[in-house]
Amino acid sequence: MSQPNPKALVTCASCTIGMLYADRFARRGYNVTLLAGGADRSTDFARMLRAETAVEVEVFPGDLSKSRCLDEVEARIGAECFDVVVNNLALPPGRSLTTERSNALDRLLGINVRAYARISAAALRSLRSRRQGAIINVTSAVGLAPEISSGADGATRAFVMALTRTMQDEVSEFGVYVQLVLAAATRTDVWPFPDQEPETVPGMMTANDLVDAALVGFDRRETVTMPSLKHSHLWRRYESARTALLAQSVNGEPAARYLLPKTSKREGDSQFP
Repeated sequence: MSQPNPKALVTCASCTIGMLYADRFARRGYNVTLLAGGADRSTDFARMLRAETAVEVEVFPGDLSKSRCLDEVEARIGAECFDVVVNNLALPPGRSLTTERSNALDRLLGINVRAYARISAAALRSLRSRRQGAIINVTSAVGLAPEISSGADGATRAFVMALTRTMQDEVSEFGVYVQLVLAAATRTDVWPFPDQEPETVPGMMTANDLVDAALVGFDRRETVTMPSLKHSHLWRRYESARTALLAQSVNGEPAARYLLPKTSKREGDSQFP
C-alpha cells in the first residue's frame, strides 16, 4: 500500500514567492493548500499545478486581517496535519508613522504581526504534538535594520525574526524544524516603491533564485537562511556580538558613564539636599 503524499500549506500563495514555494513543494510530491487573497489568480495557478504535477492542489481563499478567517485557518491547520507550513505573509510598507492612517496601520499590523503569529503558533502546536514537520517563516532582511523602511513595516519584520527564533527554541527538542528565511531586495510582482524603478536597485535578486536558494538551506536544515549573504561568517559575527551585548547588559549597577561624579563637601555645606 503506497504512502499518502505529504501535505504543505503555503500562505500568501497568490503572490510570486508564495506561488514559487507552492510550485516547488508540489514538484517534490506534496499535496498543496494555497492560502490566498487573490482567489482568481490562485485558481488558475492551482489548475496548472495539478496538470503538471498530478498532486492535489486546493485553494483556500480568505482575508487574514479578519478574525473569522484566522479562526478558520487555525482550525484547518489543527485538523489537516500539514507536514510543512510556509508562512510568507507581508503587506507592502505603508507611509511614515507621522502620515499613516490608523486603519492602514491596523491592517499592516493585523497581517504582518497578528496573522503571522497566530498561524505560526497553530502550526507549531500541530507539529509539536506529532513531533515532526517543518515551518518556513519568510520575511525581509529589513528586520535587521528596521529604521530603513517606512512606518511600522521594518518593526513588523523584526518581530517575525524574533518570533521565529523563539519558535526554534521552543521546539528544538521535539523534532520540529523551523527555518527563518531573510530575503533582501527581491524582484516580485509587487513593487511597493513607486518613486524608484526596481531596475535601479543594486543587488536585486529574482524570486526564483530566492526560493531555490532558500530550499537548499531548508534541505540542509539551516536555522537561518539569507540567500543573498555571500560571506556567512558575517552572520556568525552578528550572532556573537548580539550574545555578548546581552551578557554584558546583565549588571546590578549602572555603567560607570552614568554615575554622577563624586565631589568633596566643603566645610559649612549642608548635609541635606
